Amino acid sequence: MTTSVTLAVADSQFEIIPQEGGVLAQIQTGQNKFLAETPWAHSVSPSIKPAVDEPSWVKNWRGGWQLCAPNTGSAAASTADAAFHGAASQANWSITEQTSTSLSLNWIDEAGAIELTRRWSISETAKVTAETSATNHSSHLRAVGFAEHLILGSDFLKPLQTGSEVKLNFCEAATIVDLDYSGAPTKSAGQGSPVTSDFTRLTAQQPAKVFALANVESKVISIEVGDWVASVEWQGLEHALVWQEFGTSKESPWNGQVFALGIEPTNVAHGLGANEIDGPFLSPGETISWSTSLQFYRKVDDSLEPAA
Repeated sequence: MTTSVTLAVADSQFEIIPQEGGVLAQIQTGQNKFLAETPWAHSVSPSIKPAVDEPSWVKNWRGGWQLCAPNTGSAAASTADAAFHGAASQANWSITEQTSTSLSLNWIDEAGAIELTRRWSISETAKVTAETSATNHSSHLRAVGFAEHLILGSDFLKPLQTGSEVKLNFCEAATIVDLDYSGAPTKSAGQGSPVTSDFTRLTAQQPAKVFALANVESKVISIEVGDWVASVEWQGLEHALVWQEFGTSKESPWNGQVFALGIEPTNVAHGLGANEIDGPFLSPGETISWSTSLQFYRKVDDSLEPAA
């Protein structure tokens, strides 16, 4: 049975489900919900074993914000321990500490090689932060991919259905890498500069797409939709993926019903994950850490005020 933990501050609530990858399933302020929620969320249940491919993973994905680890994308899909988006992404995480505004979780793979610790915390202004560490307990170099699978949606993206657009603002020094929908670099990637407006003004009339922001110096992305602005800030990861799905995918299970915008800090500038040739790698005994925060603001008289 699925059991959730709710953290709260002022009139904002944050629902976390440890048994489903430690996912932050929803953020709600008043009557407004801000994270994506799939139409099939009601049928999602804790996973017995990792999803081996994308259809299996998507079928058991409720939306929200979770960690893809210890690899991302479809890496190692042909091996005996295949895990789309990483074995930890939908696994049961153990609760190690809990307060009214924070929750600490732990996960370790079956071999005892890669251990992850994650702490969710809520500030007085309703900023939610995920602080994460990964440790290699094995005696071997390990290829590791990490991505914050942070997916906005619900009421936050509702204005798109009546013609509004999403305005993205991100580091001008970052390199925009065009990816195909699998997350793989396209043939045109790296051949000239893409038209920036194609990646900063997003509408429901555009096809679904994925792109990367590589080597981001100022690790802040703001997302403006209607009367709301979201701010994603992070440290410790070099890149970010952006996934746009605004009701355009008609095949099952999407059925033109999913409105989602992924803002995903990552250590790999594409969606294919780490590999044994290019890495990135985690050395034996090494621990790396990173943090990601998300806050929503309502625009008031052309200024910004925290959601709480």
